[in-house]
Amino acid sequence: MTIRNIQDEILRLKKATNTAVLVHSYQNRDIVEIADFVGDSYKLSVDAKNVNADNILFCGVHFMAETAKILASQKRVFLANQLAGCPMAEQMD
Repeated sequence: MTIRNIQDEILRLKKATNTAVLVHSYQNRDIVEIADFVGDSYKLSVDAKNVNADNILFCGVHFMAETAKILASQKRVFLANQLAGCPMAEQMD
């Protein structure tokens, strides 16, 4: 299966499940190309609050998905990689 085939399948699933894909700007180009929103953590937080979808798939670190859930509590928020962390955020108690 090619990257293009995978992207097409993700695009099909996004539409079928009413899911918006929010991607941090440091992610791989292949996922950035099919994202609904791309940016830093602040921009993506604002986007999550205003997104017109039932579901949000976050391609970033866990605190970004947590922030999205706080700001868009009525939406289901998924994190692409449950182990994605941020060294700076993990310094906090």
